[in-house]
Amino acid sequence: MKAVLLLCLVALLGISEARVFTRCGLAKELVAHGIPRRDLANWVCLIEAESGRNTAARGGPNHDGSYDNGLFQINDRFWCTYGKPGHDCHVRCEDLRTDDIRASVKCALLIKSRQGWKAWYGWQNKCRGRKLPNVDVCF
Repeated sequence: MKAVLLLCLVALLGISEARVFTRCGLAKELVAHGIPRRDLANWVCLIEAESGRNTAARGGPNHDGSYDNGLFQINDRFWCTYGKPGHDCHVRCEDLRTDDIRASVKCALLIKSRQGWKAWYGWQNKCRGRKLPNVDVCF
């Protein structure tokens, strides 16, 4: 019985492996999951600044002991919890670090709707007022 459970766990973990996107691969995936084309260059820039396009990225600990998760580096103090869905995005932090980016996009859109681009230091420091990536070449 234990062997069967272990095999199931390994199979499930294999389904949700991390991924490092190419710029165009990321742009297409973001659009497919609801990111508006008009904001796409800002989102790609933000993700490149925050996580290097790596879905498994985990930053921290931050000065308050919190950690940042996934492509958008979503913080566990306010937006996600470990083990079960919680905080404002009602999502597990672990689900923000897989190759399935649906939960990450949904949460990032919520964060932006509440706080704007200023919610991300990576965007403030590397994207605001600068030349953004040309993602039009991807479509």
